[in-house]
Amino acid sequence: MTELVPMNAENFRDAAAIEQVCFTDDPWSEAQFEEELSLDFSRTFIAYEDGKAAGFVNVWLTPPLAIINNIGVLPEFRRRGIASVLMEAAIGACDGCSSLSLEVRVSNTPAISLYEKHGFSNVGCRKRFYSNPREDAYIMTLFKLKTNTTEAGSPEK
Repeated sequence: MTELVPMNAENFRDAAAIEQVCFTDDPWSEAQFEEELSLDFSRTFIAYEDGKAAGFVNVWLTPPLAIINNIGVLPEFRRRGIASVLMEAAIGACDGCSSLSLEVRVSNTPAISLYEKHGFSNVGCRKRFYSNPREDAYIMTLFKLKTNTTEAGSPEK
């Protein structure tokens, strides 16, 4: 069973360890994850499977926009629905935001499928965005988030 926990001073190293495995081109350091704890606009959730850190998602809330900076699941935990749990946590954290965006390698078809499953649309391309290897990134956005301050993109009445 997947347990979802907000990142805190006791578990931020778990997210950093996952990052090192999932993002080899330019991973965030432990210090960067620790710094995220002090940012009032940052939310990071860690997924645990049978007590072992399996994945994480980091989202920045800058209303009316939100951005997923990173989402990663360790290879041995993939294809178990953990990424979907993390996506739902990120979407649910977007109170006050009307859209949620992210970048994804154009070759990462499993991730693109996941994002489309959660309602994201491809809205653009950043040329040569990634390094190691150099690759373009799709910009994907989920519009019309339902939050406490917006309902399908419209102000509450």
